[in-house]
Amino acid sequence: MRNRPWVILTLCMIAAPAVFADEVASKPSLAMNVGVESFRWEEFSGGQRLLSETGPRLAVGFTLDHLRQGDQPNPYAAEARVYLGVVDYDGQTQAGVSAKTDVDYFGASAEVMGGLRLAGSPRMDLLGGLGVDTWIRDLQDGVTANGSVAQGYREDYFILYSKLGPGFLFQSEARRAYLQFGLKYPLYTYERVYLTSLGFDSDVELAPGKQLSGYAKWQMNWGRETGKPRFGASFYYDSFRFSASASKTVSAVGALYRVHQPESRMDVLGARLEYYF
Repeated sequence: MRNRPWVILTLCMIAAPAVFADEVASKPSLAMNVGVESFRWEEFSGGQRLLSETGPRLAVGFTLDHLRQGDQPNPYAAEARVYLGVVDYDGQTQAGVSAKTDVDYFGASAEVMGGLRLAGSPRMDLLGGLGVDTWIRDLQDGVTANGSVAQGYREDYFILYSKLGPGFLFQSEARRAYLQFGLKYPLYTYERVYLTSLGFDSDVELAPGKQLSGYAKWQMNWGRETGKPRFGASFYYDSFRFSASASKTVSAVGALYRVHQPESRMDVLGARLEYYF
């Protein structure tokens, strides 16, 4: 089970560009992008915040973009990327003692968006999409408010999600821009918590609950001339919302414990530069 998310993600990344392989008109633009993003992860129980993780992450990826082709009835885009970062953890132990540490994040995602350019409105689209996002959340050993050591552990996540919303094309002779926003919903959620590193007899697999969240992206490019590359930039907001998972029973030193993933919220604000081949 541990390797299954990465196998699924690899297949999606390979298959995404092939979805529209029979499209021959108006060749889409292939771009490499590099950016930074402000990341926030929060967990709640009974309306009270248990922890907050905040900090920057670096992201690198490739996009195959057909959304900014003004003459296409069925615009689309495909994207794959990796991201990593070390963020600050401000939370508490299971006993409720406040603790601080660092959290290492490493992940990868792939997404395909496609839609319909609305009749009578050549610059407005109705978009839908599917994507996968998988990441490692590795909490390092920390120190509690009373000076004791809080032992870290690792979690793996795999999320299959859908998107739905409008898109708007803005273009002139010198530049093009595209705005999209809408709703995002997790279709499948999987989490593995490595409790054996904390002395439990086994690890545990959980399924965070599914809730709606939002997304938005503003893309623009400029400077395209015959025989020369063009450059672009993107600004985006992304998010996930998870309700609490069902509880699972685990054992340690002859005792039984109930564990679950609390209500969780992820918010990302990012900016990136793009180079079009």
